[in-house]
Formats: sequence, structure tokens, C-alpha cells
Amino acid sequence: MVGYLKLKTENKELYESNFLEHLKLKKSIFYKLQYYICYFFYELVVFIKYVFNIITVKQTYNSYIFIFPFNEANVRKSKVKKCMNKLKKLMEKYDINSLVISKEIKKVVNFENDLCLLNGSSLMPYLIKEIFTYILEKQNIKTELEDIYLCMKEVKQIHIENIYYLANYFRSINIVTPKVNAFQKIADKLGENAMITVMNNKKKSLAKAKYIVNFDFTKDEISKYTVYRRAIIISINKDGICSNVGFDGIQICDVKIDTSSKIKNFFKKNNLLELENLNILYESLINKHDGFSKIKQKMNEDKVNIIKLYGKNGEVEEEEYLKLLA
Repeated sequence: MVGYLKLKTENKELYESNFLEHLKLKKSIFYKLQYYICYFFYELVVFIKYVFNIITVKQTYNSYIFIFPFNEANVRKSKVKKCMNKLKKLMEKYDINSLVISKEIKKVVNFENDLCLLNGSSLMPYLIKEIFTYILEKQNIKTELEDIYLCMKEVKQIHIENIYYLANYFRSINIVTPKVNAFQKIADKLGENAMITVMNNKKKSLAKAKYIVNFDFTKDEISKYTVYRRAIIISINKDGICSNVGFDGIQICDVKIDTSSKIKNFFKKNNLLELENLNILYESLINKHDGFSKIKQKMNEDKVNIIKLYGKNGEVEEEEYLKLLA
């Protein structure tokens, strides 16, 4: 279960019911009087929550929103810490195993390592085809005419499913791995339906590779290979940045996505859209246990698309992709 942790946006977020909205629709003097009595009572509750650091819990879809009883203007480190102690008990009560935390709260307190904080990075393995499509469209190149190189060390399900999926869109799949025998068995299952090569020649495997995905090689491991100096590398493993001498290509470390209005309206309705960037918010909707195909289907339905790519030094500009073709 996912939890969203945020500061109060407005007082009515802390109200325990929507009864006031119901009273607003009534026209008689009796209901207007009732409205003002209820309003002052609800505002008293908001004040009490602020004084005693009471967290408001609201359920939405298959998640919970935890709202601290103060906004950015009156946030205090001491009050946040008191609320954090109460939050741990609430997480146990509602079986929360991961959190999306507002930027304002992150500024005030450092979070313990035992909390699973979403950061949007787990979307990357599901967006490899879309990332390359974004790049190749800027280079005016078709994906089906290009070869892709996958650096894989461990035989994981997400790696296997990416091999099968990407084989439908690229001319060939080239798996660079120290576990040649294990990955050759995977390649053999596809037979003649796809062109897949498994290799591990440190001097030759990546020497002519223009498009590379580093799934789980570390920085030291990839440095042992001769990497094509003008390659475009998608770094799924953030600790596997290529620092080879003479490398003058592009390394994609992060993406910025957009989604359908339906998804954004869901977050906006619950005052979550400004909580964090859309990558992190959308990650909270993904159930990793659903499997690759189901997640890709959901992404298609939610109209997830790439609008920006980021390298080591920030956003990658269009001319940088074109420069590699010169």
C-alpha cells in the first residue's frame, strides 16, 4: 500500500467529513445557521490538530493520504518530527510499505533509511523503447533499423521481459554479459523470431555500439569495456555511469513524463500534483507485482510519454543528439 505525505494545503483538507459542502447547497436560513455552526466547529478541530500535531488520514483509490496539520508558512522542524513519530504507527496500522513525500517536508527533516521512499527511478526499465523512440525521432532514424546493446549482469525477470519486448522494435538485440551461457538460453527460446546475440568481449562488444542500455553494470565494470565514444547510453543503474577516457556521447540518467488528463486530475483533486514531480506520483500507481506486460498496458492506457531526458549535467538538448550524427 502506498502513502502520500504532505503538508496542509487548506483547512478543509483536515475536515473529517464533507458535510459542509452538503449544507452549502441548501437555501433556507436554518441550513445557513447550521452551516456556520458546523464551520466554526470544524475550524476548532483544525486548530486542535495543529496544537497536538494530529495527522489527518484520507483514503483514496488504493492508497492513503497523510496530511500534517500545518502549511509551509508555519512548518517547524520540531512539529514535523513529532508528526513523524505518529506517522510510523499509522503506517503500521494501514500497512503502508512505500511513501511519496512532499518537497516541503523533505526540506525540514532527513528521513531514515528504513523508509521506502519512491523517487520515480523504477519507471525507467519500463520506458526504454519510448526513450529510444524519443531520441531516434530527433535524429530522424527508425528504431527498426538500429541495433541495441543491453548490459546485463543478473538474470532478472525485468531483464528477460525487456529482451523479449525490445526484440519487436529493433533490428537486433545484443546482450553484453559475463553470464553468457545463462543469457544464451534466453536468446535460444526466441529462436528465429528475433536476432539476438550474446557476447562478452571487453574490447569488441561495445566498441561499435551506438545505443546502449546499462541495466546493472557498475561504473568499474563498464569501465573494463571499450565503449563507442559517441554512444547514447541509458543508465538504469545510477551507479553505472560510464567515465571512460575519451567518451563523448550522451548518458541518459532520468526522464520527465507526461500522462493523460485523467491521471493528472486524480492527483490535482487530492492536492497531490504539487507534492512531487509527476514521475514519482505516477510510480505510486504502478504495482511491480503486476508483471511487465500488464504495466506496459497500463502505461499505454494512461498515455505515458517522454517529454524530456536528463543526463549527468541536466536536460539533454536536441542539438546534442544531432551532434552525434555529424
